[in-house]
Amino acid sequence: MTKKLIRRLPNYIVRFGVLDGIRLAWQVERAVEKKSDVIRPYRVPGYASEVWLRDTVSDHSIFWQCLVMEQYALDRFPHTARLEEYYHSELAAGRLPVVVDCGGNIGLASLWFAKRFPEARIVVVEPDGDNFSLLERNLAHLGNRVQMVRGGVWPESGWLRIRNPDSGSAAFQVEWASEGSPGALRAYTLDELCKLGGGNSPFIVKIDIEGAQSELFKRNTDWVSRTNLITLELDDWLMPWQGTSRSFFSCVGQYPFEYLLGGESIFCYRDVGAGI
Repeated sequence: MTKKLIRRLPNYIVRFGVLDGIRLAWQVERAVEKKSDVIRPYRVPGYASEVWLRDTVSDHSIFWQCLVMEQYALDRFPHTARLEEYYHSELAAGRLPVVVDCGGNIGLASLWFAKRFPEARIVVVEPDGDNFSLLERNLAHLGNRVQMVRGGVWPESGWLRIRNPDSGSAAFQVEWASEGSPGALRAYTLDELCKLGGGNSPFIVKIDIEGAQSELFKRNTDWVSRTNLITLELDDWLMPWQGTSRSFFSCVGQYPFEYLLGGESIFCYRDVGAGI
């Protein structure tokens, strides 16, 4: 039994119970490669369908972050009570809240949000083809509750491309491209993605886009004023002195958000009662 497995085992037991926790820890916390074509299913308590992972460090790390440690867990924050009230008020009014997952990778964050808000619509966007194929497999059982979009998020609609295709499945970065150029992918605005989910305003926007937030928050940001919760993984540590978070803070600072830190993410709750 490795030191890593021993160290992480209590977290698995707390999350999934003794038997399932030990089983999953033994299955997931084993030595894997940086790249692999082997894909395996895992039975995870609380989830209606099997979770599929490649035998890679990246996929197993994302499983740990999203489903074991629950990186996006909201109940630890007092602000979530008001978020829940808004969620139920929208449902009572016949409107479906829309969660937009920008940078969906293999779909585990979307899977978690779909479980946490079982009547919300999920729109998930991911640029990489291999990631997207696995995302489709992990989210297929959700049916029309989820819209899966191959592409990237940007302040304007248009075309993007992955500029670092050899970086690894959890580190892809996108840049503006011309239509028809090699590897071109559709660029979607937040409003376009929200409409794909059947809404006009996003309920929650989760952002993990490897520095592209620098562009996303520079312009066409009216959606920010209509979003109840924005959760963002900051990338300044990964891209020192590139200012990837500056436009984000400049933008959200114009609105009545309150900020909480959780793991690698910042959670920005909009004060819906502030009238702004």
